[in-house]
Amino acid sequence: MNPQQSAAEPESVSKEAAPTARSADRILTAAAELAKTRGVAGATIAAVCRRSGLPVSSVYWHFEDKDGLFAEVIRHSFAEWLVTVPRWEAEDGTTLGEGVRNVVGASYRTLGMVPDFMRVGMQVLLEKGDTYAKTRRAFLDCRLQVKRMISAWVRRVEPGASADRADDIATLVVAFSDGAAVGSQIYSDWDSEEYVDLMSGVLTCLPPEDTAAG
Repeated sequence: MNPQQSAAEPESVSKEAAPTARSADRILTAAAELAKTRGVAGATIAAVCRRSGLPVSSVYWHFEDKDGLFAEVIRHSFAEWLVTVPRWEAEDGTTLGEGVRNVVGASYRTLGMVPDFMRVGMQVLLEKGDTYAKTRRAFLDCRLQVKRMISAWVRRVEPGASADRADDIATLVVAFSDGAAVGSQIYSDWDSEEYVDLMSGVLTCLPPEDTAAG
């Protein structure tokens, strides 16, 4: 094999891959923007093509169908959102209420802006048919990932907590997060800090696990 040819191959692949990645990003951006203004149902493939400036063939080159496209919108948006929020870390002496106030406070401020994965996911969550099955599954997978992160954090903060208790607390925090996203869009005087304080207080007042089980 020619060493010079071998060394040039990665560069050639990179040059070809870059425009492909850019076109996929344009499609994802167009789909997310349309979901915001028209809803997922109104964001047709034809509309996505017009918004992105790319042909229909380009959409189907990257995505199996409209459902697959919006599933990827959710995964892509969730990955971007995840790096902007604080990590679930447990310092010595941290209580549930304190830890949630520190981590969730920043997360709720970003959820109040309704990132694309929340906007699209909430729209398809109550759909019972198969039209957006992949999109709904992608959203539920994102929620499950967050729940597992919080559950693991709870067991570090409360080393004696059972897996069931940690999962229950994580589910409560995720449910509060859903409420924060919805409430921020409904109430003009929405105060995320007050909402976080409320949830922190609820967690602080949770009874010990043996009392709750009894």
